[in-house]
Amino acid sequence: MSPLFKIFAACCTCLLACSGVGGFAPSIDIPATTTEPPPTTPDPATLPYFLHHLNATNVTVSRGKAAILDCQVFRLRDRTVSWVRRQGDSIQLLTIGSSTYQNNGRYQLEVEEPNTWRLVVTAAEESDRGHYECQVSSHPPKIKRVHLQVYVPRLEIFDARGEAIQEKFYEVGSSIDLRCDAFHVPRDAVVWSRGGAVVYHSPETGISVETTSGAQGPVSWLRVKAASTADSGNYSCSAAEAEPATVRIQVLEEDKKTDIRKRERRR
Repeated sequence: MSPLFKIFAACCTCLLACSGVGGFAPSIDIPATTTEPPPTTPDPATLPYFLHHLNATNVTVSRGKAAILDCQVFRLRDRTVSWVRRQGDSIQLLTIGSSTYQNNGRYQLEVEEPNTWRLVVTAAEESDRGHYECQVSSHPPKIKRVHLQVYVPRLEIFDARGEAIQEKFYEVGSSIDLRCDAFHVPRDAVVWSRGGAVVYHSPETGISVETTSGAQGPVSWLRVKAASTADSGNYSCSAAEAEPATVRIQVLEEDKKTDIRKRERRR
């Protein structure tokens, strides 16, 4: 058999195999495809949730008082509750589960089974202001944010013209009018005193004490009619948990007050 005939026979055999004629059948391997199961979505009926109307999102306290941050979680099951403090990009872990992570005594965790996880900031300071989060280790995680505001009680004394004063001169027979603005203190907490003795409202002696509500706290007026030199002294406005404000009052005869004015002009 000539070489040319051998080549021709081989080509015919290949064509028969490719066409499936003569018992030849092509074999093509097709990769098997597998379908991955769709990701499971948690049933909303099984997820934990916060009872928002029982959880304040803004808490305000005066300096030195305990700040109470409540977190009530339902359907918690085997998940963990944590309290953290967020300051910018940094996060400070305060509690996890039933344990307090910070051991400085400033933070306390009160757990009331089965739903309440309460964070208590004892003796709150201005530095405690900011954002706190109650977190639940679910997927996705549940987060409840609370903003803590700490106010510092403050008192300031003004005269009848609304100028802040620390000392004031009055003429004999004139009226002493002092106003105390109290910031973040209870209305009934403001007390006037002179030389350590409480000054009470006494119309028969010409002394009037009146307290009204202002935008940021109580405003208290002290008025002394027909003042005499005996009414001179240090008058203070005080309230619990606030530094007292004090003004020195001098009631002078007209000639002495004139001398004081002359000396002040020479300075």
